[in-house]
Amino acid sequence: MPRICSRPLLPTTVTSALLCVAALTAFAQPQAAEGEEPWRVEARKRIAETRMGDLVVRVVDDAEKPAAGRPVRVAMTRHAFPWGTCVKAGHLTGDGPENETYRQHLRALFNCAVLENDLKWNAWHGAYGPSFSRENTRAALVWLKENGFRVRGHTLAWPDWQYLLPEGETLAADPAALQRRILEHVDELAAFTKDFVYEWDVVNEPAHFDAVTRALGPDAMKEWFVRARAALPPSCRLFVNEYNVVEPYEPGIPEKYAQIISGLLAAGAPLEGIGFQSHFGPAGADPEGVLKTFDTFARFGLPIVVTEFDADIADEAAQAAFTRDFLTAAFSHPACQGFVLWGFWEGSHWRPQAALFRKDWTEKPNLAAYRDLVFREWWTDVEGVTDANGELTVRGFKGTYRIHLGAQEHGAAIGDAPARVELTLGTPAK
Repeated sequence: MPRICSRPLLPTTVTSALLCVAALTAFAQPQAAEGEEPWRVEARKRIAETRMGDLVVRVVDDAEKPAAGRPVRVAMTRHAFPWGTCVKAGHLTGDGPENETYRQHLRALFNCAVLENDLKWNAWHGAYGPSFSRENTRAALVWLKENGFRVRGHTLAWPDWQYLLPEGETLAADPAALQRRILEHVDELAAFTKDFVYEWDVVNEPAHFDAVTRALGPDAMKEWFVRARAALPPSCRLFVNEYNVVEPYEPGIPEKYAQIISGLLAAGAPLEGIGFQSHFGPAGADPEGVLKTFDTFARFGLPIVVTEFDADIADEAAQAAFTRDFLTAAFSHPACQGFVLWGFWEGSHWRPQAALFRKDWTEKPNLAAYRDLVFREWWTDVEGVTDANGELTVRGFKGTYRIHLGAQEHGAAIGDAPARVELTLGTPAK
C-alpha cells in the first residue's frame, strides 16, 4: 500500500526526505474524533469524494513485462483547484526588497490572482490618478501569466455613480449614451485582458448598488453580459459578484442576490458563475449556515467562487480557527470552484488586521491554518512499491504531479477521470 507523507512537496521547495506516517486511504475514509462536530466529518467525506481522483502508475521493463517491487514516489506540484489572492500591479512590477518578498510569497502560496483595483473603471479612466497606468497593468498581467497564475478580472461594471468617475452621476443625463459607454468599456477591457483572464466579474455588487441599472432600465445588465460574452474567449467564464451573502450581516441580501441571478438567467444572459465576496468581521459565521447558503445558490447549477475572503478578527487564534473552518466548509462544497483571499500582507491590505503576514512579514496563525490545509491536509505526496502487475495505485488530490522512479522523473496529472501512466525502466525523464 502506498504511504502518504507528512510534509508535502511545496510548489517552490524540493523536499529532500520523506516522512511517511499514514496510509493514503486515511483521508479518503475520515473518522470522527471524539466530540467532533458532525459538519466537519461530513465535510471531509465530501472533500475526499469530490476533490480527489485516481492515478495508476504502471512500470515495465525493456521487454514490456511488469516490473514488480519498484519504489515509486508520486509528488504533487500544483493544485487543480484555484487558490488565489488579490494583488496590486505595483508590487508585481516594482523594484525593491518589499516587492520581491511580496512576489516570492505570492508564488509560494497561490496559483490564482486578481488585480485588486487596476482593472476597475475609475482606475482605467484616470480617476485614481497617475499611480494607475494601463502600461503597468499590462505588465502585471504579463508577469502573472509568465508565472503560471490563473487570473480573474474585476470588474467590468459596478452599477453606482461613485464607480463611474470622473463623470459620475452626470452620465445619467443621457441613458443611451451611458449604455454605449459602458458597452465600449466592456469591449476595451475584454480586448486588453483576453489573453490573460479566465474569469471576469462582469457585474459587481448589484444587490447593493442599482442607481445605474435604474437609470438604464431592466435589460441593461443582461446587455453587459451579452457584450462580454461576444468580446471575450469562450473559455472565459462570466460572473456576478456580491457581498453579505455568506456573511450573516445584512438580512435580505442573499434573497435579493438570488432574485438578480434568477432574473438574468430567465432573460437569457450568459451568466456562468456566482461570486461570494466573504468579508467577515469579528463574529465570523457559522459553517453550517455557510454550507446552507452554498446549497441555496447551487440550485442555479453554476460554479460558485469565494472571490474576496478575509476575516477581520483581532484575536489571532480565533481568526485562524475561523479561517480553517470557512476554508473547510467552502472546499467541501461541490459547487465551489475557487477560493480567493482579498490580500495577504498587512502592508498592502484594505483590512490590515485580516492579513496572513504582519507588516514585517512575520507569519500569523491564520497563515498556518491556510498552509496546513492547502499544502498538507489537501496535498498528496506518496511513495509505494509496484505490485505483481507492476502497478501502484494512488488516490490523490486533483492537480499536477511528478512521478519519481529511481533517477527518472515524469509528469502526470490527477483529474476527474481516472488516469494511467506507463513508465519503462531506463526511459529518460520527461
